[in-house]
Formats: sequence, structure tokens, C-alpha cells
Amino acid sequence: MDRIEVTIGDIEEAVPVVQKVARRTPTILLEGPDGEVWLKLENLQRLGAFKIRGAWNRISRLTPEERKRGVTTLSSGNHGRAVAWSARRLGLRCVIRVPEGAAPQKLAAIRAEGAAVIPIPRSELVRVHGEETWRAWPETYLPPFAHPLMIAGNGTAGLEIAEDAPNAKTVLVPVGGGGLAAGIAIAVKARHPGAKVFGVQPDGAASLPTALRTGRGFHLERPETIADGIGVGLMLPAIVELLRRNLDGCLLVSDADIRASMRRLALDAKVVAEPAGAASLAAWSRHRETLESPVVAVVSGGNVDPALLSAVLK
Repeated sequence: MDRIEVTIGDIEEAVPVVQKVARRTPTILLEGPDGEVWLKLENLQRLGAFKIRGAWNRISRLTPEERKRGVTTLSSGNHGRAVAWSARRLGLRCVIRVPEGAAPQKLAAIRAEGAAVIPIPRSELVRVHGEETWRAWPETYLPPFAHPLMIAGNGTAGLEIAEDAPNAKTVLVPVGGGGLAAGIAIAVKARHPGAKVFGVQPDGAASLPTALRTGRGFHLERPETIADGIGVGLMLPAIVELLRRNLDGCLLVSDADIRASMRRLALDAKVVAEPAGAASLAAWSRHRETLESPVVAVVSGGNVDPALLSAVLK
């Protein structure tokens, strides 16, 4: 796929499809001595992350021939589980290919949905996407982020933000492959053209700044971050132009920032967030002096390793 186009019309069309399975998650205000920030709580989404929105919008529109082949995807956790859940609901055979070293609790959740799990070397990740080696797989491949229907489904969260926080001037969205950020940015700006939307990435997996600057795909050889959900370190060429047109930039955070925000979310907001889900609050904490308020931080998921959460809270 050379180029991806998604419009507000595509997102609006996805709303009734997504509403069949996804929850309308709340947007709440977090107050503190350092200011106020709104939290879009996708950690409360079905399966604990936003991924069900895009996965269902894509998988529910498969052709009979595509369904007959079964489905597969490449995922470290949340997307894989959303695809597995959707496939089980539709009675489809499902194989989830996962990078070696993926979080055990996320793999267990995928298997619990009845999907087969096949580990692949992390060295193969770029080849799967860049060289499209997935074409040799027998199942129908569902890209984890770079597909118009996936992005449009994710964008339904942006429409909810626009309705629940109509005065928001800034929206912060965690970025792995960019599918959530693209969808939310298109939706929010269609409703409120003056709003700014920033992607958020960890310092150790920051592929987006280079992609935005050069207009080309980019990958890091060895991304390193606590936030496995946004630690892919890969921006595909097909999605870069869409992000360049709709994002206002990328804000970087450290793993220490993320840990601190996980702790604050748990103790102050009573919100359980995985590292990727806490990245947007981390960006607000680190960069708030430069951001126009009101700010909405998207808490993209809450599927955190209990041992990690315990360590963060000590």
C-alpha cells in the first residue's frame, strides 16, 4: 500500500459499526497543583485498549473469500487480542504472529480468545511490513495500524473527544505505528479546526520525529522502552504523509516520565494504565508549559503487567 487516505466521512461511517462492540469511554478531568488535564479513558474500553475500534471496523467488513481463509496479524499484544476476540465472535480461524519477547500476560490473553500464537524474530518485523512478506501467509492479513478501515475505526475515539471536550485546544495521543493518532487527529480537527494534535513517543523508540521531518518511512534498529505498546520504532511510508498532514508534531518522553505518570494516574485519578497508555499524561507533565489548554491526554490502554504496576507504585 503506497498511500493511505482517510476522511472524516470514513470515520463517521465507522461509528455505527464500531458501536456494535466498543464502549463509549469517558473523558474525565484530572486536577492537581500543576494544573488541569482531561483524560480520555480508552483503558476502560472493551479488552482494555482502544484497539477493538479499528480491528472490528476492519474485520467485520471482510469479504466471504477473506473470511474463508481465516485471519492473521502481527502484534505484541493489544491489537492481537482485539483481532482474536473479533475473529472468535465471527467464527473465523485466527493466527496471531507475535514478536519474540512479547509480554506474557498479553500472549495469555490472546490465547484465551482461542487464537493460535506464532512467535517470530524481532529482526523480521521490518521485513513483514516493509517487504510485505505477510503476502506469503495463508491467512488474510490485518495490518496493525496502516489500513484505512483500521484508522477510521480508531478515529471514532476522536469524535467522542470532540463531543466531550469541545473547548480542547490540544490533544495528546500515544504513537506506535500511528493509526490511533491519525484517526483521532482527522476527527478532532474536522470538528474543531483550531485544535492541535500531537503524537507522543518514548525517547528510546522515537521513529515519528524523523518521519515527520523527512516525509519518509523510518525504523530504529533497536528500540528500547518500557512502553511495549508504542515501542515498535517503525513508521511505514504509507502512513507518514497522512500523519504529516494531520499532526502538529511529536512530543518525546522518557521511561522515567512514563513511570511517574503511571503512578499518578493510579494514585490521583484511580486509573490503571499500561506504559503506552500513560505516555500522553507524561507528555503533558513534561511539556505543559508549551501546550495550549485545555489539554486532552488519551490513555490508550490499561493492560499492564501486575509486577510492573506493583514496582511503579512502590
